[in-house]
Amino acid sequence: MQIKTMFTESRAVSPVIGVILMVAITVILAAVIGTFVLGLGDQVGD
Repeated sequence: MQIKTMFTESRAVSPVIGVILMVAITVILAAVIGTFVLGLGDQVGD
């Protein structure tokens, strides 16, 4: 495989973008759920 064809290959771009979007959504959901749970835990302690 030549380097020039490796950089001009566009078939791998779509799966990479899909994986990046899934990871970003997972991180955002984890942050929102974690904030909600920790906030709920602080209220129970009071």
